Amino acid sequence: MRDEIVAAPVGRTLYKLTLPMVIGIVAVFFFNLVDTFFIGLLGTTSLAAVTFTMPIAMVVMNLAIGLGIASSALIARAIGGNEHPLAQRYVMASLLLTAVIASVILLLGWCFNDDLFLLLGADAELLPVIWQYMQFYWPGAWLMMFMIVINSSMRAVGNTKLPSMMMLGSAVLNAILDPILIFGIGPIEGMGIAGAALASTLCWLIVVLVMMYSLAKIDLLHWAQLTFKELLSIWQRLMAIGIPAMITNVLVPIASGILLIMIAPMGEQAVAAFGVGARIEPFSIVVILALTSTIPVFVGQNFAAGQHQRIWQALSISVRFILAWQLGIWLLLWSISPFIAMIFSQDPVVIEKVGHYLMLMPIGYAGMGIVLCANAALNSLQRTGVSMMLNLFRLSVFYVPLAWLGGHFYGFEGLLLGASSGNLIAGFIVWGLIRRAQAKEAFGVKNYSTELVTTVSKST
Repeated sequence: MRDEIVAAPVGRTLYKLTLPMVIGIVAVFFFNLVDTFFIGLLGTTSLAAVTFTMPIAMVVMNLAIGLGIASSALIARAIGGNEHPLAQRYVMASLLLTAVIASVILLLGWCFNDDLFLLLGADAELLPVIWQYMQFYWPGAWLMMFMIVINSSMRAVGNTKLPSMMMLGSAVLNAILDPILIFGIGPIEGMGIAGAALASTLCWLIVVLVMMYSLAKIDLLHWAQLTFKELLSIWQRLMAIGIPAMITNVLVPIASGILLIMIAPMGEQAVAAFGVGARIEPFSIVVILALTSTIPVFVGQNFAAGQHQRIWQALSISVRFILAWQLGIWLLLWSISPFIAMIFSQDPVVIEKVGHYLMLMPIGYAGMGIVLCANAALNSLQRTGVSMMLNLFRLSVFYVPLAWLGGHFYGFEGLLLGASSGNLIAGFIVWGLIRRAQAKEAFGVKNYSTELVTTVSKST
């Protein structure tokens, strides 16, 4: 696959890498959508309770994505440079670091669960309902983080198909387990929203086991004479790349949490509508997310092979495609928004507000997609600090302030329109910066693979 990534036509290669990712990401979102559907059948209170868990879940997931970005950036560079033993070291070090960080999160989650949700604005009466879900989610979060980093490692070598197929299988299994564990069947007693969390945890466990076996089959799950000194050296590299990437990804759920805090005083129905809209939103940006999962593999391997012009070509193709695609998605969602809203709630106020969400928010997805493409390329080039600043710029200068202004003057609908406009404005500014960088042919990246080889050679 490496030879095709660095030599085949750019558009065709991106398509071949991205299509399996679309399937996998749709499966992930279907996974969440099924949870939302069945939990919605339990009532507005249960739906609102799980909505409050979303920012926490997104923070944990994006921490794992940050680790995955760091590991895949190093692994892809090693694969592109035909350094398989170095790739082995990167894989093992990444998994060990993930296990440590995930264990700390599990411990903190169990100890400070109620405090976290009070901080998000949840009523004290809602805390027992939230805990029913989180008591199974926190152990599952350990598995989810491991799963994300393993999948990133597999994609870094150019295999986007297997991770996608595994996520599809887990989504199907989750759809089977959800109604059984939530409502019960035969001798199995229904667990309510706790059943949804348990179903997710079981699915993540199966994916982790299968993917670990797959890494072993391609000889990447191997110690490769990894010494403790080398482990610490790689961890240092991973954190140098990963911390800004984590911050970049955590900024998104933090911004969503801020919006949720703004929406909480507007009432339980507004919170529930925001939760439903947020669950539907990923389906409308699935191609963007698939493309931004593909770009790091393409950029990393082409940079290692010295094919810099192919990187600029890939970015140009990606941005033009995103603008056209997301325009069509926005028009589609606008036209069918009333029908989608009625699937998730029978409350007329919730239905109305979900419809407004789908009419107003998607207009900004094209701008957000451009920023995410730039983030993906910069992360692969190990310029995660610049990527972090771009996302901070989008969220703190445009997305959150404009959402606050809109909400202050025009309520729930004004908040949505302000957030959407912020995404759109930021996207076009970032595209202008990309064009300017292309004109200067500026990369300015560090080659951590070479540095590590040099360090190890000196130590031996």
